[in-house]
Amino acid sequence: MSSGISGKGTQLTWDSADILELSSITGPGESADAIDLTNHDSADAFKEFCAGLRDGGEISFEGNFITSDSTGQIAMHTDFQAGSTKAWTIEFPSSLGSLGGNGIVTAFEPSFPMDDKISISGTIKVTGKPTLTIS
Repeated sequence: MSSGISGKGTQLTWDSADILELSSITGPGESADAIDLTNHDSADAFKEFCAGLRDGGEISFEGNFITSDSTGQIAMHTDFQAGSTKAWTIEFPSSLGSLGGNGIVTAFEPSFPMDDKISISGTIKVTGKPTLTIS
């Protein structure tokens, strides 16, 4: 039996405001630098490592461009232009938990195709340590 969960209902907030009508939210992809500790005494000629600095990663998003979303999409664009650091949260569906932290908007891109909907995509760079909370 599968225990997978649908992502429908996931919500991204920026500075405590919902970003409306998103169809895809990805990340953040956390990572850590690997510091090479290999030396002449390393067993069986295998490299040895320890964890270095961590990177909170990035969040990417896509959705419908809603020009009336003044506290969400439009405020996010204003913060992008100002270089502001703000709080973000990804609320999981079905009250399963959340992931949150601080970040800066590093990409904000509306798209205006002739034969499709007006859309938006963007990226938030996580600054500092994100916090995972499971309900």
